[in-house]
Amino acid sequence: MRFGHALRWEALAATRENSMTEHGGQIDADKIASASKRSIYRLIAAVFLLVACFSAICAKVLLDARQAAWERAAEAATSMVAALESDIARNIESYDLSIQGVMENLQHPGLDQISPDLRQLVLFDRSATAHHLDALVVLDKDGIVRYDSRSTEPEPADRSGRDYFKMHKNSGLTGLFISRPIVARSNGVPIVALSRRLPNHDGSFAGVVVGSLKLSYFEELFKNAALGANGNITLFHDDGTVIMRWPAKGNFVGSNFKNAEIFRYAATAQDGRFESRSAADGTRRLFVFSRIGELPLLLSVGQPTDDIYADWRRYALVMGLMIGALAVLAGTLTWYLVREMRRRAAAERKLAVLATTDGLTGLANRRHLNAAIHREWRRALREQNALALMMIDTDHFKSYNDLHGHQAGDKLLQTIAASMFRSIRRPSDTAARYGGDEFVILLPGTTADGAVTVAEELRACLAALCVENSVPASNISIGIASRTPSAGETFGDLLAAADSALYRAKENGRNCTEVAPEQPIKRARRSSQAA
Repeated sequence: MRFGHALRWEALAATRENSMTEHGGQIDADKIASASKRSIYRLIAAVFLLVACFSAICAKVLLDARQAAWERAAEAATSMVAALESDIARNIESYDLSIQGVMENLQHPGLDQISPDLRQLVLFDRSATAHHLDALVVLDKDGIVRYDSRSTEPEPADRSGRDYFKMHKNSGLTGLFISRPIVARSNGVPIVALSRRLPNHDGSFAGVVVGSLKLSYFEELFKNAALGANGNITLFHDDGTVIMRWPAKGNFVGSNFKNAEIFRYAATAQDGRFESRSAADGTRRLFVFSRIGELPLLLSVGQPTDDIYADWRRYALVMGLMIGALAVLAGTLTWYLVREMRRRAAAERKLAVLATTDGLTGLANRRHLNAAIHREWRRALREQNALALMMIDTDHFKSYNDLHGHQAGDKLLQTIAASMFRSIRRPSDTAARYGGDEFVILLPGTTADGAVTVAEELRACLAALCVENSVPASNISIGIASRTPSAGETFGDLLAAADSALYRAKENGRNCTEVAPEQPIKRARRSSQAA
């Protein structure tokens, strides 16, 4: 039985605590909660901003490193193109000078009357022995071999079907012509033909002087370049034909790539760089290209972007893992800090409630009551609304304690507090312990009649709870005052009026409710005889 009685009082205490939260006007606790939320939001925002700024800085560093890797690869490819271009231009110029030398030597009179050996020496001299120059041949106007640097008695082979012969015969081209890759008929060696038109004295077509440049020259030149595992070097003819490609993977020599993107760039620029997928193998590459002087040749160096960014990707992976670890660490620390801040805020809210709560009854204490009266009086004065105050006193409480014991007296005070909680329903209403066995209910926006209704509900509720909780019954006296504040009045006048009404209730036999007159009443001193 005692255990069940204790449980009922624990439930009653919980009810008082919840009611204090709803009706006690816990402004300090609300302020603490709001301040805590703002602090948490600021902390989260600060951490997020810090991580975002750090991530942005790292992203900028990574982008700069990526661009630097691209620039280094482009500069290396540009230097390689320049070196290869210089070598090719120099050698072709040397071979062209040999061709022009033969053309000049053909102008010597009586060339056919001298011995074949001397004629060979006059026509071709030492330039005919240049490395990678397969042969220098003179064709007559019908395309028949007339002189050959390799033989004093050349076979009169017919070369009239070659593209270079047709070009010089039909177009009147006077400059150097470079053919597509062909296979030499004499020895089966892949070559390109370098040729010039041979004119008569009147300018008519007299034949062609042609030199054969072995493709092995380009192969050896490209092979010796420090290209990397997956790079490539390609030499194009202006018509899109591949003259040489290194590494020699696939049958690309002689293939035509006129529609490749490089020719779109080369149509408007002497040199340049761009990223694109290779028309040959579909690999995305950085291409650096350049035309070789005034020759109809285009040189290209391609580096796979995967190779260019390989080191950068490893660096970016490490940086990304660091940023991720930082974000996780920051998030974890923030979570712990937020949890601790919430715990602290909860403790502060609890302390704020305790600081404004009576420990025995759970009602607002005198400090909280004073703050509520100040606040509601100013509001009522500003809005010209009525403000009611109920002062409640336990009848013959000293005798009750002497008869039933102090524990029973405490339970009676707790029961009165619970009855007060049940009698008020608005968040703005305040129920407080004024001191000892005296209590106060503050009712904003309530007239005297409304306060009387609350008083009657309080009496009925107290009687019911005493029976329900097996508490020896006792009566209460209530004094009510209601005022619409005006200039010159203070909330002290309201307290004095309610106190005076309570004094009259005690004089009238207790266990009743008295209402102070509506007009302002000066503060009255309570008689020392009041219990």
